[in-house]
This record gives sequence, C-alpha cells and structure tokens, in this order.
Amino acid sequence: MADIFISYASEDARRVRPLAEALQSRGFKVWWDRSLAAGQDYSSVIERELRSAKAVIVVWTQSSALSTFVRDEAGRARDEGRLIPVLLEQVEIPLGFGAFQAEDFTRWNGGASAPQVQILEEALRAKIEGRPADGGAIARKRRKLMARVRLVSVLTVIALIIGIAAGGRYIFFPQAPAPATQVDLQAELLRLLAEGRLTPEQAIELATILEGGALGETQNIPLGGAGEAPATDAELAAVSEAEFDQTARATYRETFITLSQHPDASVRLAVAQMSQPQTRQAAMQSLWTYAQNNPDDPMRDEIYLLCGSVGEANADPLGQRALEAATSLEPRDTDVWRMLSRSYRRTNRTADAAATAQVMEAVELQNEGRVAEAEQRFQQALPLLTAPQLRAPVASELGQIAEARGDFAAASARYSEAYSSRERLAAAAPDSAGASVLDADAQQLVRSLDRSGRTREACERMRQAQEAHDVAAPDQDLLDRCQNMLRVPLRTRVELAPQLRAQQQVAPSP
Repeated sequence: MADIFISYASEDARRVRPLAEALQSRGFKVWWDRSLAAGQDYSSVIERELRSAKAVIVVWTQSSALSTFVRDEAGRARDEGRLIPVLLEQVEIPLGFGAFQAEDFTRWNGGASAPQVQILEEALRAKIEGRPADGGAIARKRRKLMARVRLVSVLTVIALIIGIAAGGRYIFFPQAPAPATQVDLQAELLRLLAEGRLTPEQAIELATILEGGALGETQNIPLGGAGEAPATDAELAAVSEAEFDQTARATYRETFITLSQHPDASVRLAVAQMSQPQTRQAAMQSLWTYAQNNPDDPMRDEIYLLCGSVGEANADPLGQRALEAATSLEPRDTDVWRMLSRSYRRTNRTADAAATAQVMEAVELQNEGRVAEAEQRFQQALPLLTAPQLRAPVASELGQIAEARGDFAAASARYSEAYSSRERLAAAAPDSAGASVLDADAQQLVRSLDRSGRTREACERMRQAQEAHDVAAPDQDLLDRCQNMLRVPLRTRVELAPQLRAQQQVAPSP
C-alpha cells in the first residue's frame, strides 16, 4: 500500500507523471492509476488505494475541476482530513474545496528539489506522521519560492530581449557583421530595464522593433550564403529563400517566447543560448536531447520547431531532423512542411523537396476547408515520400479525410499504413516524436475498422496494440463489445489519445 494517493483527471496524466516521480525520488510511496497492472479490476484497486492512503493529493486543473471522479475522491479526502490540493494551472476550485490552501505548481520547473516540492513535502510528512504541519518551515520555503519566481521573471525578460533583438539577426543572418549601434542599443535596453526606467513590456516592444529592421538592416540576404546556385524549376522554386526566411523568423520568434517560459530551467537556459553563435550548437543539441528524453512534455513540438528553424537557417543537420520530428506532432502546420521542403532542396534531396512542398500545399487547402483538393494533393505526395516518419502523418491525414466523409474502409487502409510506419519508428527509436503518436494511430485504426463493420478485426488490432504498446481503448462501448467478443481480458483503461482530442476540435469537413 502507498502512503500517498494522487487524484487527477486522465487528460492530465502526462503532466502528473513528473510530480509522482519527484515525490518518489524524495522517498515517498506514491500511487496513481498508472500503477495499475494489466488485468486488475480498475475500480476495486482505486477504492483500496484511496482508502489506505494517509495523504491524498488532488491535482486541480480545468479538466479535474469538471471531473466527477476527482471531486468525489477530493470530497472523501477532505472529510477524512487527508486532503492536500495542488494547482497545476490557474483554475476556479470547485465549491467545497476553496477553503483549503492549494500549493501552486503552475511555475514548477519539474525538479524534485524545487521549493514547491519542498513545501509539499512538509505538508505530506505531517499527514503521514499524524502531526500538524510546521508553518514556520513552510513560510520560509514559500518566501524562497517567491524570490526565485521574481528572479526567473527578470531572467525571462532579459532572455527575450537578447533573443528577439540579437537572435533574429545573428541566427538568420550569421555571416552579416553586427553594427555597433545594435550592440549599444541592446546594452541600453538591459540597463534601462535593470534601473527600473523601462517596463518589461516596453523593453520587449523595443527589442521587437530592433529585430524588425529599425536600424536599416537588410531583410532579404540569401540564407544559403554567397555562391549558392539559384533554384531551378526541377528543384521546386515554390519554396523560395524569401518564403523560408519569413517563415523561419516567425517560427523562431513564436517558439522563443513560448519556451522562454518553460518550467524547466535547463530548457530556458538553452533557449537563451540559441541567440549566441558560440553557444548555439550546444544549446540546440541540449534542447534536442531534452525533447527526446521527455516525450510527455506538452511543449515538445515547440522545441522541435525552434531547433528546426534555427538549425536549418544555419545549415545544421539537426535542423532537418527536428523538422522531420515536428511533422508528427504538428502535421497541419504549413510552416513545418515549408521549412522542411527548403531543407531537402538545400541538401539536394529534390524528390523529397517536391513531395513535402505538395504536402504543404495540401495542408493549406485542408486548413481552408478545400478538403477534396487537399486529398488529391496528399495522394500525389504520399508515394513520393521516402521516410516513414513523413509517410505516417500524411497517411493519417488521408485517413481522417476519408473518415469525415464516411468512407471507413478507405480510412482503415490509411490508418493501417500510418500505424505500421509508426511501429517501425517505435522499434527503431522508442522516444522519437513519431513513436509518441502511435497510440493515436492505433485508436483511429480500431475505430475505423469497427465502423466499417469489421468489429472482430478491430478488437484483434486493439488487443495487439495493447500487448505491444500499452494503448488505451478509445471508448468504453467498443471496449465492452471487444471483451464480450474475444473472451479475453483487455486493459480496462479508456483514454482518447491527446492528438485525437485536439483533432476533434478542428475536424476536417467532408
């Protein structure tokens, strides 16, 4: 039996895992429903663990605040004096629980030694040992936490100024000399900010103006450097250097601002270092390694996009690999395909450049609602794509288009192709971006087979996917029918893949 039970919404599982692991690393015995073994009775195990735990952490988010199960578990913990609430995001806590102090983890960096975890640890040990919490110790740690938050806020602003003002020039125009006036202005921005004579918002606005060419910078310098031969028709002039320049700059700025606020300090540091030529390559490798080792990070796609835009602008091979990874996580982002097409052309992969440009055009048509034209472009591009990490997202998009018009037989064939490609990727690189989308492909395949009338085949594929990759069932009704049909135990966890939840919000029209 565990001392600590974590109650949370299933949608937040990837965000809760770091909390569970941090507490375990500090010596706590923690139970959350990912501890369930295959074949165990779901409800009885939860009931037993909830009843025996000495402390119950309720993780409040938008999703958990709406969850009947979480509110029920929180109510039992509250009534029995075992409740310890934690905020993962700013949310209105449900009625009946607002009087309890919730520990704020909205800015937690994921570290097991962070002040937030130390504060939580004191509250947990008090519950487990049956004593009052040490208010003085908690107050001291809380003051330490607030000081760190203020410091991080200042460092983030400085990183933004350096990254936006200097990075836009040095990253995308690495061979151009930096005029002294630009360096002077950067120093002046930092000085005024430090003296309190400039607000962070004003500093960022000035830095953005600087990056946009207020000092007369030339904005159309070829990124490939002097001596690069102009693109021929065969090399697909559809993605010009000017188009890539504009796309890469916009991608860099957006991802830089987002990742400058990443909860992990090592990510924030690497992001800031991307703007400096002497630290850029090491920083890019650091971000790539982090993304590979943290497949559950919700900002993983932003990391790949940042590495892709910066790496490709500087002809770093890691840039192309990052863009390839991004196609699995952001298949409907035209900028990803546009930058990747230019990357393939730059490396003389003209067939792949043409195919990815076709995918880019298909995605643009799809996003505009011109689905029939998009499907035709996807179909033309698919046989030309040589890499499985690119074939999988295109096949999946074709499956979604077929499913939207009710052609579940065609959808099944496309999803099967996507799933097979993902399985090959997972076998070669379990932590790759493509492998992380495998559960979505499996669920799409199972659902489309069932809707095409091939329910037994759907159930068999679900059983195989569960055994090989621990894939959850897409819905309870299908799980129940498969249990009855196959007469074999299946995993009782029902959880729609995050990618499918996002797709439901922007489903393609037939």
